[in-house]
Amino acid sequence: MKKAKKIFSRIMVVLSAVIFIFGLVIFVSVLNASAGEVPSVFGFSVLQVKTGSMIPEYEIGTVVITKKTDVNELKVGDVISFYSMDQDISGEVNTHRIVNIEYGGDDNAPYFTTKGDNNSEVDKHKVWPSQIVGKVVYNLGTVSGSVIGVFQNPNVIFFVIVLPLIFITFGEAVNLVSLIAESKFRKKEDDNDIPEEKN
Repeated sequence: MKKAKKIFSRIMVVLSAVIFIFGLVIFVSVLNASAGEVPSVFGFSVLQVKTGSMIPEYEIGTVVITKKTDVNELKVGDVISFYSMDQDISGEVNTHRIVNIEYGGDDNAPYFTTKGDNNSEVDKHKVWPSQIVGKVVYNLGTVSGSVIGVFQNPNVIFFVIVLPLIFITFGEAVNLVSLIAESKFRKKEDDNDIPEEKN
């Protein structure tokens, strides 16, 4: 039982490290994503609010998680991230609240009027389904500019975080293989030590 717990613990360490590295790569790629290229994992994306248009709901620097959602399920009051048509930030991702829903186009698709909570007027341009990155489903809190700066430096990321984690993961993987091999060897020895029944 003790050996099984130890093996399980090693497995959890390896999986945690792999998941962390994967998540970190996604996080950094999102922070560095150029306009129109927001990556997603299983429909989820991580974005940073860069203006004060959504204060007090989201302060400048807030990191949010969005989920790709069927546009027919979106409703007034939902906060969505979308590729803006505003000339000042054209093509960049904006995060505002839906204040009205209308239907139009050849397929009578829904399109949305949005507004920043801290803005006095609604956005000039309507938001169509093709522009939507996803619905905001979680607030990760504020990340300062200095922290973002560190995460945007690939050298820092690789040598300070990724490389050590790779070594840790490799070391734990080797230990895990050794533990499993040792466990199998001992089991084989125990099986060979079982005395034969005498007639």
